[in-house]
Amino acid sequence: MPDMLNTAVSGLLSFQRALGTVSHNIANVNTDGYSRQRVSITTQPPSIIGGLNYGNGARVESVDRLYNQFLTNEMRNTTSSFSKLDFLAELEGHVDDVLADPQGGISPVLHEFFSSVQDVADDPSSSTARYNMINTANTLASRFQNINTRFQQLEENTAKDIRSVVTEINDLVESIRKVNLDLDKISPSGINSQQSSDLLDTRDKLLLQLSEKIDITVINESDSNNITILIGNGQTVLNGVKSFTLGAIPNAGDPSKDVIVYNGFSQVLDLSDSLRGGGELGALLEFRDTVMSETRNDLGRVAVAIANTFNEQQRAGMDLNNDLGQDFFTVADPQVLVFNGNSGTTNILGSAITDVTQLTRFDYTLEFDGANWTMTSDSGTTLSPPVAHNPAGTTIEFEGFSVTVDGNPNAGDRFRVKPTYGGAGSFDVVTTDPLLIAAASPIRTEASLDNLGTTRITRGAITDAANPNLLDNVTLTFSSATSFTSTSDVTVNGSLITAGNPIAFSNDMVIESNGWSSKLSGIPAAGDVLTVTPNNDARGDNSNALELANLQVDRILDGGSSNYQEAYSTMVGRVGSQTASTLLQRDSAQSVLIQARDRLSSKTGVNLDEEAADLVRFQQAYEAASRIISTTQTLFESLLAAVR
Repeated sequence: MPDMLNTAVSGLLSFQRALGTVSHNIANVNTDGYSRQRVSITTQPPSIIGGLNYGNGARVESVDRLYNQFLTNEMRNTTSSFSKLDFLAELEGHVDDVLADPQGGISPVLHEFFSSVQDVADDPSSSTARYNMINTANTLASRFQNINTRFQQLEENTAKDIRSVVTEINDLVESIRKVNLDLDKISPSGINSQQSSDLLDTRDKLLLQLSEKIDITVINESDSNNITILIGNGQTVLNGVKSFTLGAIPNAGDPSKDVIVYNGFSQVLDLSDSLRGGGELGALLEFRDTVMSETRNDLGRVAVAIANTFNEQQRAGMDLNNDLGQDFFTVADPQVLVFNGNSGTTNILGSAITDVTQLTRFDYTLEFDGANWTMTSDSGTTLSPPVAHNPAGTTIEFEGFSVTVDGNPNAGDRFRVKPTYGGAGSFDVVTTDPLLIAAASPIRTEASLDNLGTTRITRGAITDAANPNLLDNVTLTFSSATSFTSTSDVTVNGSLITAGNPIAFSNDMVIESNGWSSKLSGIPAAGDVLTVTPNNDARGDNSNALELANLQVDRILDGGSSNYQEAYSTMVGRVGSQTASTLLQRDSAQSVLIQARDRLSSKTGVNLDEEAADLVRFQQAYEAASRIISTTQTLFESLLAAVR
């Protein structure tokens, strides 16, 4: 006969454990990452008596964790996406706040500076206006430098955050590895237990935290509790109980930027480009390499354009000391960084801005292929055709800048070129003496008062301020109404005519000489004389100051389609648009994350109503099993009493 007492005890123990599991669920209702557990109760093997099977009660087969791999993976993926966008929106917001600040931005002080230039043009002899122009220029330079400093601090903080996140990733992977070790000790056969269920919850929580830091792929091994974690292009950071670390080391071409390397079995791989997909690390890399780099370059591009064009026009004028104008601003030349792995003996002879209208917001890679130099922009544009190398010196020009190299490079040697990266930080004023502001034209054109004809010569336009003969006296003498001679070589319609040779006159003709050009018009008479002389003591001349003031509206940048203000506003708008777009994507990702969390919670979360119902059900079953034991005791006592 079946043993009633053992049968009752088996039920009692089974329901006791079921009640314990329900209690465990209720106690962890607010535990982050906890998955509810269920006791699976099954029958004991039967006893065969007289050819018949008699049941022997129940037993606990397993304590199962309610788990859904699809929903868990979905939760990790959406968490990684949201984490990246949330962090990226925060970082972009810092840049947007700096640029769009109506008080601390470039726009107001740039307008103030050119207003002071216009004041000099209105009264070129005023020392007050000249001092004010220098003061507002210093304010403009300070504003560029301050914004650049704030961007530099953001870059430094980003570099620290990248290293910190890499350390956190390694720590999380190591923690997951330790959980795998504990799981192997508890259930080497792969069968879950009460304890292993809690450990699996702990591991899933760690995996979720890891997905906040980096985009991961988790592969569950079918024959055990172990997992494999992949990142980047499929690199394994954890395989069961074997882990591989990440590291942050200086970039071979730009030491200010760390690259993320994977320390694998036999080699170290650069994974930086493949880790931008999600997580905080992806946000930091994208912010550093795209948002921050391009914005700092763009700000520097505006500074470089102002400095170069203003200096060029300043050199085309004459100051109050009767000297040609000198540079008013200073700005750094393009940076050229050498890759650590270069094996040749290339020397960088120099770099320069050649055409501000062609400058972009990108950096470049200059590389030698064994015979030629190629230049590739981060935007994807490439110098075509390549430039052949000359050991004595080779100049490579591309998109508004040039780099000159010599020596003996080897194939594969590379350089990193940053044309405008240091522009804002190096932008400064070098003119401190108001007398050195070149408000006047360096030359003066006149028609003799004794002329009989109506011949006129326009104010000379400076075409080459560096021409050594710019301030030479030039006399044009008409031998007839149709011909004249010059005391210097002149160019007419592209043809050079040497001094003293007759030059055919035509109305509105343009002549060029010694770095200036002028237009001749009217009806000349024999003996008429026109002169070009140095514009000495021209305190009231504002011709060059007007040209300086007009630079504010001249379309110089973006291929001649934008002025300074428009280029800066475009940069501010681009950053603002990027930030707004990221915020919209973040809000969308947050909604997806909430939905994924709700779906996972409905499957794995503790429902107190359901647990309360199970508690009543198991309590009643427990009490019923207890009654069986009580009944068994009564039967046993009756049996003993019958045989006394």
